[in-house]
Amino acid sequence: MPKYSFECPECNVRFERNLKIGEHTTHKCPSCEGLAPRVFEGEGFGFSFVDQKSGSGAANSGVHDLDYPTADKIVGRSAAKRWEMYEQRDAVKNQAREKGETHALIRHTGREGDHIDYEPMSDTGRNARRTLAKEALKAAKEGRPDQK
Repeated sequence: MPKYSFECPECNVRFERNLKIGEHTTHKCPSCEGLAPRVFEGEGFGFSFVDQKSGSGAANSGVHDLDYPTADKIVGRSAAKRWEMYEQRDAVKNQAREKGETHALIRHTGREGDHIDYEPMSDTGRNARRTLAKEALKAAKEGRPDQK
């Protein structure tokens, strides 16, 4: 709402009011309750999102996203935090991969689940993992007659 300035000729009190856009030539003086004419300031007009009459603070911040949050925006903020966590974890993984000169990693989770560490997998571990994967694929194919 636009902010209009008024000055009472009776008691010389100057005050401002947030009023709907329109023709506001006079307004009731808060001091003597007489009619105070509107004062035209040099250029433009003031615009405020604070309820001056009740003193209750911001009635409307003027930013739609803050005043009317939607589930999409709340989920979006949550997702942004999640992606930041993924990026941090990938940075730790990449450091471990560079250190061990391998893509394969072993994950260690803290006892309380409060942290995760990664270490490069040894050649023996990688070979064991390849063998296990081949055996699992073979067992899956044997269990399905159409895959023979």
